[in-house]
Amino acid sequence: MMPKHNNNNTYMHNNNVYTHYEGEIIMSSMTMIRRRRSTVVKSVAVLAAICLPAALFHLRRPSTSITDEASIESIGGQRHRHLSLLYHDDDQRIPNEKDILKQLKAYDESGPLSAPIQPTQISPYTLNDVISVLPTFHDVFGVVIYDPPTDKFILHYSNEMRWIAGCHKLVTSFQALAHSLRTMFPERFTPDGSSGGRPPAELALAISSGDYPGVGHNDCYLGLEPTPCVPSTLAPVLQFGSAFKSPEIYPSMIAMPMAQINHVSCFQTFAAHQMVCPYYLPRSPGNPQGLVFEETVGLGWDQLIPQVVWRGTDFSYLHRLYPRLRQPDFEMDVGSKLEKIPYEFNVKVAATRAMREVYDQLIPRWKSVIWTAEAEREAEEKQRQVGEGEVVIPWANMKFAAAMHVGVKTATSEIPYYQEFEEHGIPASGEGMSLETLARYKYHIDTGGGGGTTWSGTIEKLGLPGLLFHHSTPMKDYLHEKMVKWVHYVPIKEDLSDLKEKFDWAESHPELAKQISDNATRLAKSLGTHEGFSIMFNEFYDMPLRAVVEAYQPLKKNKASDWKVAMMNNQLRPIMQCSGYYSHDCQGLVDDVTFSRKAEHDRDFERSERKRK
Repeated sequence: MMPKHNNNNTYMHNNNVYTHYEGEIIMSSMTMIRRRRSTVVKSVAVLAAICLPAALFHLRRPSTSITDEASIESIGGQRHRHLSLLYHDDDQRIPNEKDILKQLKAYDESGPLSAPIQPTQISPYTLNDVISVLPTFHDVFGVVIYDPPTDKFILHYSNEMRWIAGCHKLVTSFQALAHSLRTMFPERFTPDGSSGGRPPAELALAISSGDYPGVGHNDCYLGLEPTPCVPSTLAPVLQFGSAFKSPEIYPSMIAMPMAQINHVSCFQTFAAHQMVCPYYLPRSPGNPQGLVFEETVGLGWDQLIPQVVWRGTDFSYLHRLYPRLRQPDFEMDVGSKLEKIPYEFNVKVAATRAMREVYDQLIPRWKSVIWTAEAEREAEEKQRQVGEGEVVIPWANMKFAAAMHVGVKTATSEIPYYQEFEEHGIPASGEGMSLETLARYKYHIDTGGGGGTTWSGTIEKLGLPGLLFHHSTPMKDYLHEKMVKWVHYVPIKEDLSDLKEKFDWAESHPELAKQISDNATRLAKSLGTHEGFSIMFNEFYDMPLRAVVEAYQPLKKNKASDWKVAMMNNQLRPIMQCSGYYSHDCQGLVDDVTFSRKAEHDRDFERSERKRK
């Protein structure tokens, strides 16, 4: 019988201490958790109890890793012969304990941000070099010009490129860039050339943005041809978002802070005021957007729930690299197979097995749902064996909290597509979780979305008291350069095929797992200090911007206005200009595109309403 609780939500029972959290009773030893039971498909499951052990025995089949370089692999139907370049030294094998301890000791002696990033090396380039980048992009690419006569920074966009929803990130990046360039290099951007007696000179920069670079794809990106995929002599491209992990793919692309208020805008603020954004500081009543640490929730390592937890949005995954990876179709992948099984068979087991059969065809976030389904089936079988005395929890708890539905982000609990999976034991839909709730779990994963990364999700999970299983993909964010595997996180293969193995390793090596988790927290906390953010600012903002500004070779004085002719000749039109003296002194120059996410949302909503009517 469950002991009664007191007003402090703390329990004593059989010499064990329990804490009550939102309907769950968590035992401090974490060997078992008593909690309320799910009744999904209960009637059929009870009838099939006798079939469960045999079915589980055949449930999981091995999945070939898509990062295995020993053979030619098939990823989403594409044949890849150059995966070593795409993955760029992504060895996710578990090192021996001695090697891990050696790495951890070296980190303890050096500090969280001690490994400096090498200065960006950029060869001299010209306006024509910037324009030559244009054919390598499909969309979300701009050319920024500083025009001394008007003392303005001007963003140009190609008439031959579609203006897509993601272009608002390009606009956000340009606005931050203009203000930062003016703030950081006042002597360079003067309309009268008063600094050092030098005449005024234009500047041309190539910039892009987005979850995934808007490059025009060819067989090289799919690994079918040797790299690099573009000429190695191209002018630098400042990519404000996720970039290719391997420098072999697009050699001149530089990963910059992402186009979000808690990334590039924070670097912009630091450039102007030397202030650290509240986002990087600890969460508190006065700072509800800050990071969550162990002291925020008051839970230590041994009090955390031993599950791999994830909540997020159902989204595509690197569809340009893996065009055939998909979300599941219930009728094709599950429903049609259930029609062929005897009525008395366990529907949840059969549905889970059916999903495993299409595992290799699905995007990673749906792969995690399959792991969760299998973990639940295993927990149900163990529950049957131990009886009613204890409740066994599954090791995985990775579910979708939201998805886009009719153009609006909607809870999956309200979308029939996900509920159909739920009704058959596939846990596709889960309640949303705040960072404070996620902090109660021992293991986290930052499964990549459309651009192969999670942007803010990674740093948030580094700060939590649990251990981060970091999803290794062909893409990176700027912050990843400061993260060291087996020091700050445990790496997970792109297809998640080793997730259970890494979970088992962490459970059997709790001291090492905790030390890695503690190091991740130290790294996240260091970003909230002036010293720590200064290092990040210098390495990921000041150095690359300074390098591209200094490497640019201006036009000759008597041809200083020729950049306008070059823009027109290459179908590049001015769409926005900024003075850069203030953070919001920008002006749109066209009226046929939307410059903000809100404007895009309003436009899409109007279109959906017209279509509905």
